[in-house]
Amino acid sequence: MKKIDLNVAKLELCDHCLGRIYALLGHGLSNKERGRAIRVLYSMEFEKEIEKLYPERCELCGNIFDRLDSYAKYVAQALEDIEYDTFMIGSRFSQEVIDKEKEFQEKYGNLGEPINREFNRELGKMVMGITNKEASIKDPDVTIIVDTEYDDLEIEIKPLLIYGRYKKLVRGIPQTKWPSGKYKESVEEIIAQPFMEVTQGEGHALHGMGREDIDALMLGNGRPFILEIKRPKKRRVDLDNIAKIINSSGKVEVLNLKLAKREDVEKIKSAKPKKRYRVGIEVQASQNEIKEALESLIGKISQRTPQRVKHRRADKIRMKEVYDAKLISKEDNVWIVEILAESGTYIKELMHGDGGRTKPSLAEKLGKDVKVLWLDVIEILDELDR
Repeated sequence: MKKIDLNVAKLELCDHCLGRIYALLGHGLSNKERGRAIRVLYSMEFEKEIEKLYPERCELCGNIFDRLDSYAKYVAQALEDIEYDTFMIGSRFSQEVIDKEKEFQEKYGNLGEPINREFNRELGKMVMGITNKEASIKDPDVTIIVDTEYDDLEIEIKPLLIYGRYKKLVRGIPQTKWPSGKYKESVEEIIAQPFMEVTQGEGHALHGMGREDIDALMLGNGRPFILEIKRPKKRRVDLDNIAKIINSSGKVEVLNLKLAKREDVEKIKSAKPKKRYRVGIEVQASQNEIKEALESLIGKISQRTPQRVKHRRADKIRMKEVYDAKLISKEDNVWIVEILAESGTYIKELMHGDGGRTKPSLAEKLGKDVKVLWLDVIEILDELDR
């Protein structure tokens, strides 16, 4: 059985810091109770008046635990304008305090706990009592970092994450905001605007399951995405009402909106679903020639980074698979082709060949020039809503 060195009672420490030296002993006691008990034992053993064992100022914490009530009120006031259900307290102590405590711990057997752990725990209890909110270390809505050296607070607000699918109904707008301001709006901005107004967030980001070209439509079952609202002051949102506002834009439509978790972002970004496309092309060839050429594209293809994107992507060769390729119809001299391909396949280049950078291509198989007029994504075959 571990023994307590009663001489610790002579240290100029408050009950919290004294008891924390032996935090692993005496289960069921708080550190304050543990520290008081050590002083009682010392006073009995050496017949000393217990009150004379208390220093005016704790040499380790500076009596910070006597000010917990003030800290709790300060924290609660700082959170008044933020909507949250759970919170977590964190803290920073000066290096001097950390080093001094380490010396005590090592000298008396390393049976204690760090000062910030007790501070966080005790302050959290007081904040719970004031706010009626739950303290939680698991994914809290807000995290409060108390800088005890400078009596300052940092508040970290968990982003609000909303999962959904979007359809892009017009051509000429990018998926995300362009830093250069080249495009006046984007899918991200159209979706984010009503959320920003309701949540009073400070920023946003859109995490999509891939992206479509600026001049392509996104139709069918829509593209899965997660919208991230940064530092939202309000977390409770009417998703159905916001969907109506977004859908009234006539440019973007959203489906299946629901709250998401941080791990869902990784699922969205790492997914590699098959995708189905419709392409409008011009080519001087017969219906049978096009059908046969399309059928011969099914299987593995080689694609070198296209000329149109090589300025911003690594110039390398990628192997992709085409699962289906067929002719759908002809409308006003425009052949409409449907392609089912592996995620990341460049469909326009699969049609026109990109000067031989994609092999095989429809142009190569036909031996003729192919002009791509438009491209739509009509289905993303993922499992997220199934």
